[in-house]
Amino acid sequence: MDMYNQIRNLAEKYSEYTIHIRRSIHQNPELSMQEYKTAALIRQELDSMGISWRTIGETGVLGTLPATEPGGYTVALRADIDALPVCEATGLPFASKVEGVMHACGHDTHAAMLLGAAKILSSMEKRPNTTVFVFQPAEEFGIGAKLMLDGNALDGVDVIYGSHVWPDLPAGQIGLLSGPLMAGADKFLIRVLGKGGHGSQPERCHDPIPACTAIADGIHQVKSLSLRGDTPLVLTVGYIKCGTAMNIIPDSGELGGTIRWFDRESQQIARERIQKIAEYSCAMYDCRAEVEFTDICHCTENDPACTEHARKALSAMYGEDAVAASFPLALGSEDFSYYGKKAPAVFGFIGCSNERQQSFPLHNPHFSPDEAAFERGSALYAAFACGYQK
Repeated sequence: MDMYNQIRNLAEKYSEYTIHIRRSIHQNPELSMQEYKTAALIRQELDSMGISWRTIGETGVLGTLPATEPGGYTVALRADIDALPVCEATGLPFASKVEGVMHACGHDTHAAMLLGAAKILSSMEKRPNTTVFVFQPAEEFGIGAKLMLDGNALDGVDVIYGSHVWPDLPAGQIGLLSGPLMAGADKFLIRVLGKGGHGSQPERCHDPIPACTAIADGIHQVKSLSLRGDTPLVLTVGYIKCGTAMNIIPDSGELGGTIRWFDRESQQIARERIQKIAEYSCAMYDCRAEVEFTDICHCTENDPACTEHARKALSAMYGEDAVAASFPLALGSEDFSYYGKKAPAVFGFIGCSNERQQSFPLHNPHFSPDEAAFERGSALYAAFACGYQK
């Protein structure tokens, strides 16, 4: 039997297993760097397949399945495993049992699809390549990939593949683009320092609240006033914290948010504009601004040769129509980008929308990917690992 047909058939055979694992993880979500039960489940499943593993940090898991013949390559497959501080509203029978925590970004599906791929690969009599299974914590914090790399996760690895469920594509399609795919990300923190006092005496205070709102308004205008309209950049103010009671003018306030960018020039312009907006807005209200910028991750870029290999493997299993090769760049970010600095890398989008799901994006409390998508996600993981060659 052709290798890709065998993988497709095994993916179908283990589809219910993958769905079962996903539902189990989904019901028991854990926040970044707290994925203890999830990691224990992963280790247990790898043990049942006869796959050796070691831990990295407290919750990272690295499994290794050797090739059955000499002369092959070492291929890493990565899945993230952390959840988000979101209150689930799907109403599913396997909804989160943990109040205020949900797998609203699909990392439960990634872990399950990778375990499904491990099931496929460990069932095959012939494997030309060694496979390294990277189960990574803390992607939502942007630190998990660095933790795994510090633990030598990619030592000796020739190439790495990762994927993400994607509600902008229909279930049954997998998005593969050569070159830039996802944005780089920074976070900014702005502290507004004023002078508090009684709500009846604003003239004796330096109120940070109007300064905070002015800063937020200014940040939302940076792109339209400072960059070309077609520049792929997004500025988001994610929170404003200011005040404790209705009759107290606070001493200080705080804003936090992100910059999503594809080129360093627009990133730098955005940082410079945010700095000036914060300083000038505070000056209007006799306050003072402290601004901090922190890099979260680089742009995620797909190696052209690796992308073509993934495309051929997917097409061989499911036909050319299974490949979505034209779709908008994603202004979301992924710390998978750090792996691409260590080894050639490719990242795919697993279409997961259906009539019910398509209106709910990632990080939404109603997010519920089509489970029919997981079979192809597992198959592509396995096909990339088994069929990779230079």
